[in-house]
Amino acid sequence: MSMRTNFMTNKRERLAYCLFFLGQNILWGYAGYVETFLTDIGIAAATAAAILLVPKLWDAVNDVLFGYLMDRRTFKNGQKFLPWVRIGTTAIGITTVALFAIPDSLPQAIKVVWFLAAYILFDICYTVLDAPAYALTTVMTSDVDERTSIIAGGKLWAMVGGVIATLLVPMLRPKLGWFVACVVFVAVSVILMIPMLFFVKERHSETATAEQNPGLEDMLHYLKNNRYLIVALVAMLLLGVASLEQKMAIYMGRICLGQENTATLVAGGAAVSVILVSAVVPKLSRRWDKFTVLCWGLAFTVVMNIAAYFVGYDNLAMAILMTMLKCTGLGFWSVVIYMLIADTVEYGTYKTGTRAAGISFSLQTFVAKLKNSLIGSVVLLSLASVGFVEGENAIQPAGVADGVWGLFCLLPAVGFTIALVILLLFYKLRSKDVQVMARYNHGEISKEEAESVLAAKYGPAGE
Repeated sequence: MSMRTNFMTNKRERLAYCLFFLGQNILWGYAGYVETFLTDIGIAAATAAAILLVPKLWDAVNDVLFGYLMDRRTFKNGQKFLPWVRIGTTAIGITTVALFAIPDSLPQAIKVVWFLAAYILFDICYTVLDAPAYALTTVMTSDVDERTSIIAGGKLWAMVGGVIATLLVPMLRPKLGWFVACVVFVAVSVILMIPMLFFVKERHSETATAEQNPGLEDMLHYLKNNRYLIVALVAMLLLGVASLEQKMAIYMGRICLGQENTATLVAGGAAVSVILVSAVVPKLSRRWDKFTVLCWGLAFTVVMNIAAYFVGYDNLAMAILMTMLKCTGLGFWSVVIYMLIADTVEYGTYKTGTRAAGISFSLQTFVAKLKNSLIGSVVLLSLASVGFVEGENAIQPAGVADGVWGLFCLLPAVGFTIALVILLLFYKLRSKDVQVMARYNHGEISKEEAESVLAAKYGPAGE
């Protein structure tokens, strides 16, 4: 976190923001085991992979519509984002419990229908919760460095929340069952999210140059001229789908290491790596541009994934060590990519004169949910391709363990490589330029002053 003391926000706000993401990602981490839940209640892996993709067709409409609504709507109290977070926090717990309440005894057709209905409702509530929570950073402060610090803190504690779920689910789920464990995780998550609803403030600049309640034509113009947002979202999708370690952890424990609870050891090693990297990224980003930090982190991760594949899984200690090293990329991209998306809001505002943080962050939420479903489908289809047999206590054929380890190491290497190439070729936005854009967007400097710095690289303002 930044060492500055002249923040617009106060310590209580920043703590509440961090606790929110801690709680949200404990819940999200538990929901991330839905693929294992489906196969445990007797749904074939290939079938589960297919039905996980169906709600994404609705997501493509739902998330964009909500982003449009969020940008167009200003509540009577002058707030744009916090009221939505309050609604989402109330609803997300109920829909998460419904997702894991499917009885094992039901016919498979009813299980599928129940799951689809519950999952679509869960997705809607998650959009209402997640997109405004990230968009809040754009109105908590106009200072890019402070915003970077807030996002980094939130993502660090989001990582901790995800790690808590990854570590505790394999230990508690076998003892409590899927439904009771879900109730426990949801209760803890909601309690942690509540402080942000009362302590975080929205600060709107009265001298802002951009249209604050844009119409549909304004938003389409904003998206058309915000190429860096599209690049960041594509990279986020690729990196997210490639970061399949959490999804694979239980299968790794059961199949490669011989016992489900060993997944906790592997996940614990990965957790240490991810948390350490997430804590260091803000400090590195103050010394070097955050884009440079991201690219070096991704390159290191590609090398470590390939090395891990050749080291193998026969030695548990070495498997844990290599998992720690190969998971460093998750710490890098999960923090920095959200900083990049916040930066693209300033770029889009500078280029178009329209401020559409809602649509930007709703698209981010859509990509986050899409990649989560795609991870599950990729994992399940890949498992099917190496001969995996569904069922909690099923005996796996020979060769499946080697196939699972190969998936665990080589799929991330391929995905991270593609994402790195795309970022290097097409993402040219840099932090020092974003700060100038933010100052212009908030009316702190004139158009002429901004263009004297930015026009040669990014073109004129307000095209």
